[in-house]
Amino acid sequence: MMPPPGCSGGNCHPPTGNLVIGRGQSLRTSSTCGLHGPELYCVVSKLQNCCFCDSRDGKSHGIENVVSRSDPDGRKTWWQAESGVENVTIQLDLEGAFYFTHLIMTFKTFRPAALLLERSVDHGHSWHVFRYFAHNCSGLFPGIPPAPGRRVSDLVCDQRYSDIEPATEGEVIFQVLDPSFLAENTNNAEIQELLRVTNLRVNFSKLHTLGDRPLGGLRGHPFYYYALYELVIAGSCLCHGHASECRPAPGSPPSVEGMVHGHCVCRHHTTGTHCERCQGLYQDHPWQAAEPGYPHTCQGRCHCHGHARSCHFDMALYLASGNVSGGVCDACQHNTAGRHCELCQPFFHRDPLEDPRSLHSCKPCDCNPMGALEGGLCDAYTDTTRGLLSGQCRCKVHVWGQRCDSCRPGHYGLSLTQSEGCQPCRCNVRGRVPSTQACDPSSGACHCKRFVSGRDCSRCLPEFWGLSSDSLGCRPCDCDFGGAYSNRCSAGQGLCLCRPHLHGRHCQELQSGYFCATLDQATAEAEHGRSLQPADPQLPVSVQQGQGEIKAHTLGLRAGRARPERPTLTPLPGPCRAVVLSRPFCFEPGTRYSVTLRLWRTKEGRRPEGGTILLDSVSGLGEPCECHLQGSLSTECAPLGGQCPCRPNITGRTCDRCLPGTFGLGPTGCHECRCHPEGAASAVCNSTSGQCTCWAGCAGRRCDRCLSGRWGFPRCQPCACNGHAELCHPLTGVCQDCRGATTGRHCERCLDGYYGDPTLGSGQRCQPCPCPGHPGSGLYHGTSCHVDSTSGRVLCLCAPGYAGPRCDRCSPGYFGRPWPGDDPRRSPCRPCQCNNNIDPRDPAACDPHSGHCQRCLHHSHGAGCAHCRPGFHGSALRPGGCRRCSCDPRGTSPVRCPPEAEACFCDPVSGQCPCRPHTLGRDCSRCAPLFWNLGGPRGCEPCSCHARHTLQPGCHPVTGQCPCRAGFGGRTCSRCQDGYWGDPEQECRACACDPQGSISPSCDPHTGTCRCREGISGPRCQACARGSTGGFPHCTSCPPCFASWDQRLAPLQLHLDTMVHEVAALRQGMPGWGAGLRGDQLQALEGKLQQAQTLLESPSPTRGPLQQFTEWITGLRQGGWDQSQGLDGDDDQGQRLGPEVRKVATLWALEQRAAELLGHMRLWARAYGTC
Repeated sequence: MMPPPGCSGGNCHPPTGNLVIGRGQSLRTSSTCGLHGPELYCVVSKLQNCCFCDSRDGKSHGIENVVSRSDPDGRKTWWQAESGVENVTIQLDLEGAFYFTHLIMTFKTFRPAALLLERSVDHGHSWHVFRYFAHNCSGLFPGIPPAPGRRVSDLVCDQRYSDIEPATEGEVIFQVLDPSFLAENTNNAEIQELLRVTNLRVNFSKLHTLGDRPLGGLRGHPFYYYALYELVIAGSCLCHGHASECRPAPGSPPSVEGMVHGHCVCRHHTTGTHCERCQGLYQDHPWQAAEPGYPHTCQGRCHCHGHARSCHFDMALYLASGNVSGGVCDACQHNTAGRHCELCQPFFHRDPLEDPRSLHSCKPCDCNPMGALEGGLCDAYTDTTRGLLSGQCRCKVHVWGQRCDSCRPGHYGLSLTQSEGCQPCRCNVRGRVPSTQACDPSSGACHCKRFVSGRDCSRCLPEFWGLSSDSLGCRPCDCDFGGAYSNRCSAGQGLCLCRPHLHGRHCQELQSGYFCATLDQATAEAEHGRSLQPADPQLPVSVQQGQGEIKAHTLGLRAGRARPERPTLTPLPGPCRAVVLSRPFCFEPGTRYSVTLRLWRTKEGRRPEGGTILLDSVSGLGEPCECHLQGSLSTECAPLGGQCPCRPNITGRTCDRCLPGTFGLGPTGCHECRCHPEGAASAVCNSTSGQCTCWAGCAGRRCDRCLSGRWGFPRCQPCACNGHAELCHPLTGVCQDCRGATTGRHCERCLDGYYGDPTLGSGQRCQPCPCPGHPGSGLYHGTSCHVDSTSGRVLCLCAPGYAGPRCDRCSPGYFGRPWPGDDPRRSPCRPCQCNNNIDPRDPAACDPHSGHCQRCLHHSHGAGCAHCRPGFHGSALRPGGCRRCSCDPRGTSPVRCPPEAEACFCDPVSGQCPCRPHTLGRDCSRCAPLFWNLGGPRGCEPCSCHARHTLQPGCHPVTGQCPCRAGFGGRTCSRCQDGYWGDPEQECRACACDPQGSISPSCDPHTGTCRCREGISGPRCQACARGSTGGFPHCTSCPPCFASWDQRLAPLQLHLDTMVHEVAALRQGMPGWGAGLRGDQLQALEGKLQQAQTLLESPSPTRGPLQQFTEWITGLRQGGWDQSQGLDGDDDQGQRLGPEVRKVATLWALEQRAAELLGHMRLWARAYGTC
């Protein structure tokens, strides 16, 4: 796949263009000709061509003209500064940061004699010099070394582009990265910072002249000015190697063709105006600028499980993970939380049946507010080792259940007002059933024992007494059926209510003098009787229709052994089942009796067959005890009723049955069923086996567990194991002993090392991962694998140290030969032994087969990256142990600071730098006492403070400033202080500037002349200046016409003043001249000069006086020539004069200067009259 345009080896760069195009309004300059009115200028190459620059008409030469273009007539346009102004700046303000590569300036006039290029990276808040340019670097920029420098960032002065030739279309060229430094890594942070700019400023500081620099300065001189045809500032938008194109940034100037835009179109998962950060979900590794061959793409999507739209990078987490992962998800959605949105927010819990990426993976905690604590907080996930169950609410003290919606055993009345959730059951411990819920969880009614009643099980049932802790709670009253009025007795002592003449607890004892037969002695069960044929024929009985009417005959018995002669008829009322005979019947001892009752009902008076109904029981004599051999304590029974003494939990007269709720009749009695109250349908079990009746899904004799294959007692749900297991954990439902290489709560996924979909209905099974061998083969180097949904290929997730689709090679940072087969050279992948000084992600950091370290980091080198490289010191065996030599190159010996090195070389152990003479410090960063200028070409220099003008011999270590006495200044205190003037070797006097007329109290340090306000003049600024009227200090400027003319004639005035003084001095220097020397001609020359001076000082010269001045200058020149001729013609006098010849030469110089003034006047006259 071909890389996109502008990209190579993953490193992308937008095209370079002219940053000035489209940004004319962002250009500004400190000087433009004609801004305040017409301004004269001349073209040096065409001395007769002079004109005016006027910004108020079409001849404007503004800074916007430096963008290459032509005027409507097809002529090239240019920018031009004011004439004679030397310090001029041009500044480009960019809307953001850009890369700046080179600059080309094409001049219309001479190139500047000196200029400097400055840059800013903070939108003009601070400036740094890029390069100095001068035709004489040592004179104009002392202390700046000449080009080329030793390093690309060195500050040097270039002399190649400041010559006076050519006079036009000369160029100044500057390249940020000098071609001689192309071998350096351009992605170095120092070079990248050198290329980055937000503002550029060109500072012109000196004009070229043709050797005629006037004494009053160049300002206003028409021949000398800066003029620029074209300015090219080449650069590109700043994208850190992550973009190959850019678009307009918000707020940038309107786009034009060829304009370089500033907003990067980012690649490599980066974003930002300059691709300076990673995209929202690519924050797992730190952002880095691209390098050749290393795009440093933002790696590692933050694993937010689909619950976050962005994440951020945390360096502390990244370092703590061993430089593996530092991404933290932002604003987790769908009720999730955690670094990777892998947890649930408070009051939500993980649904084990939902995929963690599901929108519904976190379900609300469905806690009952009446029983839950912490506002309904529940366990967010299941962890059996910590006792956590997903969705389990935090219950109050007396509440339980997953939702905290049930009272604990022994409690009832779940309520929001109860601080502990439920109230304790107030049951009498002797009367409640111990093996069941103590009371009803809603009403609080207690579950009482068999013979106990009451809400709190505190009283016995009727006919029972003696509340106790035994299984039945109370004992039966057992009142004698015949001796007591009823079977009820007192609850405390069990005393029955006896009939007359009977007493005792059971009413079984007779009073003295009385006796009573046993009441049930004559009772016989009908089923134990036998049928007999009647001895007498039946008496005829007339049958009448009606509801339950029976005719009874009286049975008469004679005294003694007699029997009834006639049957006794007793009617049986319709709704009744018993009847009492109308009179008693006495039995004789030792005699057998029988009573027969026949009942029938016929239709139409016919007697049915088989209609006989036998009597259920007949009172008779006693029966044998027949006590059960295992259920009874003995073979003897009670004389009253025949009740056998039963073992515990056994009932029945003969002790042959277990009590309800017990089973297993045996020598020790019957055992309690103890059926589980939630798993059993009833508390009664099978009396033989003890098996309780279980609800569906429950099992066990007591129904206290789930059937095999079910879990979650008492609901007992079927185990959901996708057919790969039959059993699951009875409490959590986690499947056990999953088959087919499956695992998971429901055997729903494959074991690590296997792949496939083992869920029911998928038709798949788990197959071993080929990574490259199978698990257990000895060649398996993976942890798991999966099938790519697009290609269908199996992709392995490799174990640490292995890589490749089949994990058949070592990953970066490891070495070995993990080849499949029987190759004898095969070996496992082991970590490269490079002392943690390589990038474990770099595939070329160490040899993948031998483990030899190849790309040492952290400034280390050598075998195993165990040594600090030159320019660093410390121990490479400790993290961050190699520290850069902090040698100050200004104070370090140049021999130990080679140009190709990143830093000066220091002692590899101590870090001590080799210092230059008179330099101190571990890093050679300070001068010795009495020395300064650490970065000077000769190193630290002596302070050289003036012995008499300083307070102490030392000076400032950076500026070299000595501490001066009052009145003295300068670095060495060898001149007068600001505000003083005179000869510092003699005396420095205070300036006497008039505060009303001077700009500042300072004056010229040599002459004492003060700097005056506008309209003020004089040595002390104590009078009104030329061109002003009024009385000091209230001076008023003359009209504008005078100022314009006076500005043009000011240089001539200065020249004339000088000539007047020189002629007067020459006259005084030749007192011996006589008539032969033509002193009168010298006097005439002086007179003409004074006349010209008076004319120039006239307030409003016109064209007439201007012509007159030209004629006087011509005469002055001729007079000077005649004077020189006169001197040359008198040989004898010349010989007598001897040394005075030098003064004659001075006259020749005056003649030459007068001719120069004449030329200037003609030029001004021509320009004044034509432009």
